This record gives sequence, structure tokens and C-alpha cells, in this order.
Amino acid sequence: MGSNKLRKISMQKLWQTYKYIYYWLYTWNRGLWGERDAPEFNILIGMSMSAGCNILSIIVLIDIVFGVTIFPEAIPKLEALISIAILFLIHYFLFVYKNKYRKIEIEFEKESKEERKRKGKWVLLYAFGSMGFYIFLLFLGIWIKK
Repeated sequence: MGSNKLRKISMQKLWQTYKYIYYWLYTWNRGLWGERDAPEFNILIGMSMSAGCNILSIIVLIDIVFGVTIFPEAIPKLEALISIAILFLIHYFLFVYKNKYRKIEIEFEKESKEERKRKGKWVLLYAFGSMGFYIFLLFLGIWIKK
């Protein structure tokens, strides 16, 4: 199998996994609060936060391991808000624009309850683990630099 074909398969698998994370969190949120709570947007916020934490974790790791500071200690508020808005917009166009979340729901709705429960543990680990790992790295970085 060629390198490009393998890379394409890996990217497709990654995209399928990311769509599943959205699907699982969306249907979970909708089940708890109903459609009136706009679950498609609630999950955009959560996934944008997780993605942001993953990006920031990489930046903190680079700082801890290599001593290379990518961001100044005090990030300007405007730049932070723009970064957050960009992440939110990316997720909006990936999952909500033109009701894409409905198509994603149809794609995964045939899973069994056992499969949903098993995969759900990994989804929650990703969502909360991303944020927890970032917070851990921040404290580790502060402790190391003292």
C-alpha cells in the first residue's frame, strides 16, 4: 500500500472518529436537555474547548521539553478571543452548517447500546481528558520553572 493511500485512510479514520465524538456528545446532550437547549451549539463549545486544550497542551509541552516559549506569558485578550472564535467557526462549518449534524446522526444511529456505551467512555475521556491534561501540564510547567 502506498504512503499516500495509507495517509488518506488514516485521515478518513481520524475524521470518522471526530464525527463520532460530535455525534455521541450531541445525542447525549439532546437526551438530557432536549432540542430546545440547542445541543448542536452546546457541543460546538465543548469540542472547540477540547481542541483548544489539545493545541495549548502541545504548546506547553514544547515549552516544558525544549524550553521554547511560543506564547508570551500574557496573551493579549483580542488574540485569545480571535483564536477561540476561529476554533468555534471551524467546528461550526464542520458539524452544524447546512445541518451536517443531522447527516452525522443518521450515519451513526444504528449502533447498538453496548457499542454506544463502550465508545462513550472513550468520548468522555477525550472531552474531559483534553482539558484535564492541559491543566495538569500548566501546573507541571509552573512547578518546573520555579
